[in-house]
Amino acid sequence: MDEQYSTIFSRNIGFFTKSEQDQLCRSTVAIAGVGGVGGLLAERLLRLGIGHLKITDPGVFEESNLNRQFGSSLCNIGENKAEVVYTLLRDINPQAQIDWDSKGIVTVDDANSFTRDCDLVVDEMDFGLFRESISLQRAARDRDIYYAFASAPGFGAMVMMFDPRGPTLEEYNGLPVDLDLSKVDKIELPMERIAPVIPSYARKIPADVVEEIIAGKRPGPTTSIGTGIASVLTANEVIKVILKRQDIVKVPQYIYIDLMDRQFIVGSIE
Repeated sequence: MDEQYSTIFSRNIGFFTKSEQDQLCRSTVAIAGVGGVGGLLAERLLRLGIGHLKITDPGVFEESNLNRQFGSSLCNIGENKAEVVYTLLRDINPQAQIDWDSKGIVTVDDANSFTRDCDLVVDEMDFGLFRESISLQRAARDRDIYYAFASAPGFGAMVMMFDPRGPTLEEYNGLPVDLDLSKVDKIELPMERIAPVIPSYARKIPADVVEEIIAGKRPGPTTSIGTGIASVLTANEVIKVILKRQDIVKVPQYIYIDLMDRQFIVGSIE
């Protein structure tokens, strides 16, 4: 580490060794989607010392993002999320390499290019982009790297880590392993796969509204508390993978935290 990098991350040392901090500096993490969880995750990882981030997001900031999304403000409504987040990140650690684009993950080629030379990829794309998520996880498996997915239900968070040699995203969701994405118009997933734990307060949401959310017809309610927890929890699991610290909670297991319900669960879906 050079002098500036050592100074910026000097408060990490003690919980990280110097060699571990060096390893984080040499690591590359890709984040597809920098909205609610993804933008905060990028910021957390950069402050932990990740030396190379890749971010992509085709979306623009809207007023409804102001309740939770890193980088969103009234002065940048309508601006691309990835570009705004990039601008903020480069001022945190000017030595870090940050690659950004506004393409998102649309094609298989996008997924392959985005995961190239990465140590891990995190999927924070909009809910309902199941085909794109499958493409991204397939690309991660081909490169023998972990694929992570995190969500922020209400006042909580859920993280799933897919080992490249473990279950595929298709297997986890009960889909054919050889699914031809080019021939599928819409992918519907069972509720227990999307949300294996339902917060107590979520049961107050009318059933027809829940169905519309699952079908992608309307956005689900979310808070700054949930997105904050999800970003921190995901960052913690990413660091474990990179530094090979402790056992990784891998799919079919998942980690779930909810502050309102005061729950911490390491569950499993078989």
